[in-house]
Amino acid sequence: MNSFKILAVIVCLNVLPLLSGAEKELRDFSINGGVQDGKARLVIEAQVQGLGEDKAKLLYATALEQAIQVSREQISHTVRANFEILQGEPKEILLTLQGEGEIKKVEGSNLQDWSVRQETNGVRTLVLRPRKVEKLPGSFSVTISAERSLKLWANPVPMLTFAPPTPALFSGYVRIEAVPELSVQSTNLAGLIPMEPKYLPEGLQSRTNAEDQGVLAFRFHGAAYTLPVNVTVADPEARRVVLQDFRLEGQLADRGAEFVLTAVARVKNSNGGRLQLLSGGVALADVQRSPDWHLSFTNGAFVLIFDKPGEFPLRLKFNGAVRQAGGWNNLDFRVAPGAVQPVTFKGLAADTQIEYPGAARPERSGENFVSFLPPDGTVKVSWKRAKPEAEGKLFYSAEMLSQVSISPGLMRQTALIEGKVMQGELSRVALLVRGAGNVTAVLGTNVLAWNIETIPNIDDRRLVVRFNQPQKDAFAIQLQLQTELGAFPRAVDVMQLRLEGATRFAGYLRLLNAGAVRLEVVQANGLSQISPEQFPESDTTRAAFTNQASQRFAFRFSSADFGLRVQADNVLPELSVSELMDYHLGETELVIDAEFELDIREAPLREVSLRIPKGYSLARLSAAGLSDYFQKDVPEQPDAELRLVYGQPISGRQVVQLRLERNAALGQATWTLPRIEVLKAKSTRGHISVSTDAGFRLTPERTQGLTDIATAFFPRKVAGIQAAFRLSDSAWEAAMRVERLPQTIQADGLHIFSVGEGIAYGSSTINYQISGAPVSAFRIALSDEYFNVEFAGKDVRNWQKTAEGYLVQLHTAVSGAYTLLVTCERPFKAQGDTLT
Repeated sequence: MNSFKILAVIVCLNVLPLLSGAEKELRDFSINGGVQDGKARLVIEAQVQGLGEDKAKLLYATALEQAIQVSREQISHTVRANFEILQGEPKEILLTLQGEGEIKKVEGSNLQDWSVRQETNGVRTLVLRPRKVEKLPGSFSVTISAERSLKLWANPVPMLTFAPPTPALFSGYVRIEAVPELSVQSTNLAGLIPMEPKYLPEGLQSRTNAEDQGVLAFRFHGAAYTLPVNVTVADPEARRVVLQDFRLEGQLADRGAEFVLTAVARVKNSNGGRLQLLSGGVALADVQRSPDWHLSFTNGAFVLIFDKPGEFPLRLKFNGAVRQAGGWNNLDFRVAPGAVQPVTFKGLAADTQIEYPGAARPERSGENFVSFLPPDGTVKVSWKRAKPEAEGKLFYSAEMLSQVSISPGLMRQTALIEGKVMQGELSRVALLVRGAGNVTAVLGTNVLAWNIETIPNIDDRRLVVRFNQPQKDAFAIQLQLQTELGAFPRAVDVMQLRLEGATRFAGYLRLLNAGAVRLEVVQANGLSQISPEQFPESDTTRAAFTNQASQRFAFRFSSADFGLRVQADNVLPELSVSELMDYHLGETELVIDAEFELDIREAPLREVSLRIPKGYSLARLSAAGLSDYFQKDVPEQPDAELRLVYGQPISGRQVVQLRLERNAALGQATWTLPRIEVLKAKSTRGHISVSTDAGFRLTPERTQGLTDIATAFFPRKVAGIQAAFRLSDSAWEAAMRVERLPQTIQADGLHIFSVGEGIAYGSSTINYQISGAPVSAFRIALSDEYFNVEFAGKDVRNWQKTAEGYLVQLHTAVSGAYTLLVTCERPFKAQGDTLT
């Protein structure tokens, strides 16, 4: 009975914590029982309040399988999560996120949507919402993908981890794998238990036959976990088997192939390693055994397995399966990949055709063919005995694109010939050259040399072009020719090129002018004229040909028997002149200011000549692009010639400004205006103005080719203008009557006297109004009793004392308004005196 009581107490101690709690209350609690026939019976009765309410609370168990891949650029997470719903309706399933990483994708058959909730305290939570169905299955699974950039990192690196709200029902596995050049080591683990990778679940096992080297594996149960790791750069050879001193030699035949593979296997991993050595159509014949390694055949491949680190020599003999198809013998197998792996093929004749795609082209070395394996170690070789080659008859065709440019004194011709060899080999080509001219250059990447040969009894010449190697497919050459031309007008024949031995010779020809040349096609035999836009253009033609011309003709020919005769003539420029000229009569000089606006059409000009009057000097000349000018007197001619030379040909609108001066008085009553004329001008129009200094009056006495206009209508503002004309004829004439106006002077004076202590001051302002002839000196009357007399005014040169006063002289004569300031002083006695 005492044992029964002890049993009842033990059961109560274990049951009561499950039934009681902060949210449950036990009432009317009782225990009854007894022992009968060696059996104990225990009955516990109580009323539990709050137990029905827990049926609606969500309760689920969480199982995770997390695979972590560490590379140079990023850390990738793939998590398979399975939730067993134990109680309640799963409206939201929560996983708390710790560490660094960003959720990229969540997938699941019953998943409605997902989101990442960011709490105010920095905690992140992954929220999963299942689809609303009538009856949700007992389990719910999703696949979570996450990433974290690893371009820059600081150790330790906190891995992204997941934890449910109820860690007691949480379990799973974690696998970490890094690329060979990186090493990952765990540090300060929490909630994780290390394990061997081979005991991981099937979903986390490696998909390769190689052992899990450098893989970290953990399991956890009943608690959340943290996984900080140290990521460092590792030796790539430390986690794999490397073959050194590799050499593969094969004896090839039509029905079989025997190979010998020798190498040294280097193993750095302390746990050993494994290497897939051979796979594909091979059969092992002989192996040099060693106690340090053994060979196994797995999934159609021979795998070397090493149990410890070190360097192990290898020597294997195997046979390759030779398959025949389309007259070719084919081998297809694969060896372990490496950096530089030489391979030698023996037993093949020197004329054997051998193909090794993806690898270096096999070269003949002695009696063998030598090459190198591709990086993946594939040996996919095809060979066959080459048939004896028979030299066939040469067949080739060619197409020519030619351009002829005619400029003053020279005709240039550029020809692009592209050929296609259809049979045989072409080591040289010969072209017949017909017409006056010279071949100046032969260009091409395959051109070795060229020369001109004379042909007896005919005027044609033969151009022989030799190639640096026989051409079997296509070739291209560029010819440059030129012909000297005499004075225009002239009829000229375009040089003709004919390719000898070509099966077909056709192409296009384009004719254009360069400079002030006008072309006219006189005769075209064997040519079909086309629109210039139909001339074939390519990058090669754009680089070799210029297309800037005012005249363009294009032709197409289908045989070399064609001829083209062209009439060339000079194009004279058409020059129109609009001029503004101002003739100015001064007291001691004559000035001509002229501005010419030239309109050059049809052809450009390099020089412009003007006829100017003799006896005048060129004081100023302005013209855009002017290089130099020359002024010379023409014997037995009343005028001189001014020649303007430009650095570049000019066309369109050009402006020339000049100023001519003659430092001498007119000395006549009639002024015949000297004419400035632009030579070879087709038309001349413009305006003329005549102006004078004050004191002269100019009136037209005789005009020809001029029309009087009001001075206000002259296009430019001119001081002292007295007459204006519009001209429409370059041979105009004008004579002006010159009258000197009588001199009239009016003076208005303001005199201010100020008397001081013992001295009187005088200040006078005299305003002159001068009309007629200008004045170069003023006479001022002043009493002799005044002294310290000074004069101030524009262009005052000096002043002199005269019998009646003073004579004030000016630098230049003035007319119109003029102001003169006079100051003087007069002392007197302080006791009293009389002032004048």
